[in-house]
Amino acid sequence: MRISSIEAVALVRAEAPKAIRALNKFSAEAFKTRGGRLGSGMGSLLEALWIYFTNRALHNEGGDAADCEIGWLSDHEPNDFACVLRDAIWTPSTRAGELFRLEAKSMNLSVDESKAHFTELSLAIAPHDQLIILIWKWVEVDAWRFCPQVTEHLICPAQPVALLRDALHIARGGSFVTGGVCPDNCPGNPCLHTGEPLNAAGKRERKGGPDITRPSANVSFANNFGGLVRMLKTDSATARRIFRECRATDETAHEYISFIHRNFPSEEINQYTADEWRRIGKHAGLTVAKKSSRLMAEELRATTPGYQELLRDILKED
Repeated sequence: MRISSIEAVALVRAEAPKAIRALNKFSAEAFKTRGGRLGSGMGSLLEALWIYFTNRALHNEGGDAADCEIGWLSDHEPNDFACVLRDAIWTPSTRAGELFRLEAKSMNLSVDESKAHFTELSLAIAPHDQLIILIWKWVEVDAWRFCPQVTEHLICPAQPVALLRDALHIARGGSFVTGGVCPDNCPGNPCLHTGEPLNAAGKRERKGGPDITRPSANVSFANNFGGLVRMLKTDSATARRIFRECRATDETAHEYISFIHRNFPSEEINQYTADEWRRIGKHAGLTVAKKSSRLMAEELRATTPGYQELLRDILKED
């Protein structure tokens, strides 16, 4: 009996820690170097190494090979990889032979990750498609040399993260092109631009959006949509409420938010008010009088391993 998509997802997740340990070991040997350039393209190389070491793990290094392997998608699509059946013909255009797709993102903790965008349209994401994020940084090897190391990773279903992203996009005043009301008045049925995001100014956020909504002659698209960190920002009471509701009701949204905020703690501090931080601190048994958001958050991280579960349940405190 062939492996199912659900089984393949579970297998790739289970093998991920082993693959990343092997990746880091290889990186420490092969990429030990003077300096540690930012903007070096190293993140893309780490993604490629992840696929190599994942396939080695799936091949069980000489033992019984799994029924699946990770393959590259050859075209310039948002998804980078696909988990495919090892003994079947793979046709990417129809997804024949595929078990699920993966969109891979790498984020260097030392730089502004403005280019790390999760932009696949919700309607194009299949139920078992996954998002993989590799958090990495340059680590000191000796007094002079550094090497890149993956410090944490996340593999999670892509659909719930896209739904969270889309809900917050709308809360910020954005919209999506719907059939019959395309700014380009598409004659096709369905419209070629259905599902494309437009920002609050009505400008397209992806290159595939309506031509008439280009931001300017010099910029093809606004490129603010789906930033892995920025898409979680909230600037209104409505957006904050949607953020909290999504986190409270969806396990994957909570997992994604917790992962991003664990690695970018200033974003977490700014997401909640000082009163909310003090309420969570009081719930955890900490002294909270006159403490700022930053101090309260730092104390919770240091003393309360499950504090993010308390943040998830903040609506219950209202």
